[in-house]
Amino acid sequence: MDIWQAGGYSDGSDGMPPAVYTFAAAPGQVLTFSSVTGRWSCGGALISRSKNGPDGTNKGNCFAGPISFAPVGPFSGFDSTDFVSALVGMFLADSLPSSAPATLGFYWANNSLGGIKTNFYSLSPQIGQVFFIGNGLTGRRTGLTQVFNVPQDATNLYLGYVDDCGNGLPGCYIDNYGSLTATFAVASPMVTILDK
Repeated sequence: MDIWQAGGYSDGSDGMPPAVYTFAAAPGQVLTFSSVTGRWSCGGALISRSKNGPDGTNKGNCFAGPISFAPVGPFSGFDSTDFVSALVGMFLADSLPSSAPATLGFYWANNSLGGIKTNFYSLSPQIGQVFFIGNGLTGRRTGLTQVFNVPQDATNLYLGYVDDCGNGLPGCYIDNYGSLTATFAVASPMVTILDK
């Protein structure tokens, strides 16, 4: 699922549109994941022997990091220093952005190119900005639940992947296989009021 085909946009790749979840716009909503499971890979079942979990891989399966995608149409690009093939997301409103927001970069351990470490507790992506989700936890297999602050005019969450044919453009999705299953909620955060 090509994340840059969100909102019906055609980026010319051989991918299919990303999964979409529609919700009502409201200020102060957060996205949290209670579970992201499954494995996927690229290069075809006979070529790729190892499958990637939701956090991706640093094994160079299909293409090795660092990766750098320039903005695609009205959407941001995506950069990662030392991993590839993670679950990513994008928020959209009822119409496509008029221009691409800034590209976010992420890393597991190697911050030589800057960016955001994937163990963040909270993240505030903009409309049309591709962002790392992985397993939705601060650790690669365990950790605290990460909080994604939803833009107040967002009405759609898209989930997909980034893939290319070695040229930094979306493509080569046709030989991918496997799947991930995500359980999540978009809601106002729970507030506890203590009475003295």
